[in-house]
Amino acid sequence: MDHLREKILDGENALEKLMRKIPGFEGYKSREQSRNADQLQRKFMARSIGEAKSRLGDAGQEMMRSGNIMLIGEVDRVSKLLDKVADRIEHAEYGYSSLFASVKIDTQELDQIYEYDLTMVNSIESISEAILGLEGSLDMEEGNPKARLRDVEKAVKNLDRMIDGRQKLLKGVE
Repeated sequence: MDHLREKILDGENALEKLMRKIPGFEGYKSREQSRNADQLQRKFMARSIGEAKSRLGDAGQEMMRSGNIMLIGEVDRVSKLLDKVADRIEHAEYGYSSLFASVKIDTQELDQIYEYDLTMVNSIESISEAILGLEGSLDMEEGNPKARLRDVEKAVKNLDRMIDGRQKLLKGVE
């Protein structure tokens, strides 16, 4: 049965994968739905980043409790980066409102946008995984929280670059 499920999941297109990751997301099937879908997606992403920031704050608190205060400034800096990225996502112009207004785009271009959005959602998951690595390094006697914090920062900066890329992609389609 698991083999059948894997086969079905492997056959999904980018829209179907994106719909599976974001609760309540139904895609951009019509002009009317495009703004709502884009807003729902961005709120989901910003909320996910907020959850990651909260976990990062918890890791910072754990560092303080254990006397490892040398990295608190770095945790603060990365936390501010998360705020910046969440703000950029949540308050960006609606990406799909003008896509359907005056320009007819083909399925391939729309699939490219779906694929990019799915990559951004996966990038947010990478941030969470990096924070999980940071949390794990705090529990280990010989863990390296500084290196794990750098991993978190790299993941956040990657997402920030992806936001720029999404804007460029949308401008190229319009």
